[in-house]
Amino acid sequence: MILRVGTGHGTTFAREETVEACAALVGGIAERAGVTEVTVDNPMLDGFFGYTSEPWRPHLPADLHGFHDGARVPLATGLTFLRVMLRRLGPWCRLRAEGFLVHVGDRYDVYVTGTERDEARARELGLFPVRVDRSPYDPALDTVPEQRPADEAFWTETADLVARRGPLLLEEEYVRNGRRWHPLATPTDVTEVRARLGPRARLALWPGLTEDREELRAAMRRHPEPQQLVWVRRGRCEGIRLAEEWMLDDRDRYPMIPGPAAVVPLVAEERTPMLAATLPDADGVLRARWRTDATRADERRAYLRTLERGDIVTGVVATGLDDVGVHVDLDHPLGANAGFLRVPEMSWEHWDSLDDVAPIGRAIRAQVIHVDFEFERASLSVKALQPGPTRSP
Repeated sequence: MILRVGTGHGTTFAREETVEACAALVGGIAERAGVTEVTVDNPMLDGFFGYTSEPWRPHLPADLHGFHDGARVPLATGLTFLRVMLRRLGPWCRLRAEGFLVHVGDRYDVYVTGTERDEARARELGLFPVRVDRSPYDPALDTVPEQRPADEAFWTETADLVARRGPLLLEEEYVRNGRRWHPLATPTDVTEVRARLGPRARLALWPGLTEDREELRAAMRRHPEPQQLVWVRRGRCEGIRLAEEWMLDDRDRYPMIPGPAAVVPLVAEERTPMLAATLPDADGVLRARWRTDATRADERRAYLRTLERGDIVTGVVATGLDDVGVHVDLDHPLGANAGFLRVPEMSWEHWDSLDDVAPIGRAIRAQVIHVDFEFERASLSVKALQPGPTRSP
């Protein structure tokens, strides 16, 4: 049977003792089932819980060895992955073995194959187990599109396109939301890059590497949805940012984007690469099953894209002062911490204490003044809806 093991923390960060209790429960279940190794399934670096997660690198191998689709890792390594997921440090995956499945859900609940004995053990550890028919992320429920294998025909076509239209840009998605970028100026570059690609990576070939700033600005304006700006220096990808036109300003002595760059759409519906394929395994068989189901973070991003400057929203102050403002839970199923109210936007009137204008739990009505896709939140202003000092009520 499948157990959904609640941690009692809802959408807040799981405490360390809860993380260790879950790891102990899952480790015990796996050991009793004779599991010594687990297979990593559909890993992603971020984007399951949120696109602005805490840094994960101190918690996983620097080269991400063992964190790719189909990787077989020792159970102890799998439990490390589980701890990282429970701490919401960014990465997510399913861990599988014969008759065994475990992963973290979107509310700090753990879905794991178990028995009545395991259910009782979970309660002993202070957890909250419930029997369910299946996990909402059961592999059988995955939406998997048809995939072209990156075989010899794909690489021949890629080299031909580079020879005729280069330089081009190869996107390597080695895990979901984890990308490397490879400029291809000559067919020789294609051969060299091919040898460096990660197992089961998704590949996309993009046009548009150019130093023409007007061409890049025009590409940004054609697509209102979020896009990535990828720039290259000395034959290597030097940087990636969410694209904004100010980045292309060449008036500074040291411009932010010093060389060739390309604009690449982020939203799936906008993505139309020249070629796309998935790397087969070493024996030539395509086994990767890249799921395209929307995660909660994908749905949250879609919600943020519906907000525009000037929109009026309501919500509840969710936190005390965080650096220069407070986080706001907007009145929407995906609105948790989706608003940010900075101190200067709280009121026209002088105030001495935050409790005077934005205490935790206060319902507010505010205007959207900016949607920041890099930080995944909407900047709000309460005072924009108040009579200003030079306006009559």
